[in-house]
Amino acid sequence: MQIDHRVAQLLVSRVCHDLAGGISAISTGTELIAEEGGDFDGEALNIIAMSAKQSANRLAFYRVAFGLGGGENDTITSDELKALSIDHLQGGRLSVEWGAENTRIPLMAAKLLLNLCLIGSEALPRGGSIRVDISEIGGRLGFAVAAKGEGAGLKPEMGNALNTSIDVNTLTARTVHGYFTAVLAQSLNAELEIMPEQGAEFRLAALM
Repeated sequence: MQIDHRVAQLLVSRVCHDLAGGISAISTGTELIAEEGGDFDGEALNIIAMSAKQSANRLAFYRVAFGLGGGENDTITSDELKALSIDHLQGGRLSVEWGAENTRIPLMAAKLLLNLCLIGSEALPRGGSIRVDISEIGGRLGFAVAAKGEGAGLKPEMGNALNTSIDVNTLTARTVHGYFTAVLAQSLNAELEIMPEQGAEFRLAALM
């Protein structure tokens, strides 16, 4: 799988942007402690603990989704992927549900699935739920991600990014993982299907 230099830079920018908030909050917590003369009050400790956990969850998710966590030819269990997606995506107005029994999945295919989950979560501007299903169809591995919620659907720029023929110079840090998903699917000879919004539901699917 070959990735354009600009795409790699944008993926790094995306990861840095998403980690910045949590790290900034940790800094705020330490500043509060310093202002109190080194006294570890409950508010400061809560800020640091919550922000550290959030940053760790994001790093773990992106390590597998974008990086080579585990090795290029390794496998990972669907339960591990479930934990990664719930820890990173669930919270506030978004819930994550997995309907799949635990199984081992090739790591490159797992990257595709996590990116589909990320795109699905971003297709819910007002919150909702993400459901993930893994199946085997005629000996072929299949993924389905259903995003349900008010206003569910892809933004036009993300829809455009899910195309390997797009000019990479038009990508941004907010859409680059859409292109990365399309490249992953192509490298796996996977059929990527984006189903039109139906009411408050939007679906993504991939068949290896």
